[in-house]
Amino acid sequence: MSRFCTVLAVAALLLVLPVAARAGGLPMLCLPIDGATAKNVDASAQRVAAALGKEVERASLQQNDGQWYLTFYFNRDNVRLAEIDAALAGSSAAIRRDPLRLFGDVILEIDVPQESAEKLLADLKSVNNVKVEQSQREGGTLLVTLKLPAPEPDIRRTPEFGQIAFQKVTFRTEGAGESSLRELPTYGMLRKIVEMHDAKLQGLRWNCWGCRALGCVADTEADRSSTQAAVAR
Repeated sequence: MSRFCTVLAVAALLLVLPVAARAGGLPMLCLPIDGATAKNVDASAQRVAAALGKEVERASLQQNDGQWYLTFYFNRDNVRLAEIDAALAGSSAAIRRDPLRLFGDVILEIDVPQESAEKLLADLKSVNNVKVEQSQREGGTLLVTLKLPAPEPDIRRTPEFGQIAFQKVTFRTEGAGESSLRELPTYGMLRKIVEMHDAKLQGLRWNCWGCRALGCVADTEADRSSTQAAVAR
């Protein structure tokens, strides 16, 4: 009898956990952070961990090619970019949205009139390296799920995170070809497409999708080039 009860308890626990937690590991979210320094990275990571709660694990800031990245594993239904912005508010650390290059699966949060939604989705489907998986309404917000190229090799292994610069990482879509970092869509590009339809890109969110890396990367070479050009002027 006790063995039967134990089996039932385990089954009940599995039913309430996100599917990803049972599929071989948790997803890792990766986001470039501006204004981070060696002195404030721990405090920045603690801010995010405290704001997102106990379903977030191993929150830290790590460097890749000179750029600081916030990384953490999560076991909650979703994480919203707005939550992370709010957690970092009041500190020197922040996320610049427009330069973000998106990879993996992501959900766009869009404020768009019903009559404009169909044309907006058609335009999003025409973007290189973007596959529109689904769309649905949540209150007045249209949630659009995009499937984007993901990095290879797996960057989820923390000790290896900074060993290969993202500029040299290959991004691949399942069943499709390879892409480079600069072929990934940017937040700014998607924002401009959305605004063409009298709509607003409110933010991003990521669901607990399997054991994979999700998020955004920074184009550090482009940032260095623009900085050098500005200094030369």
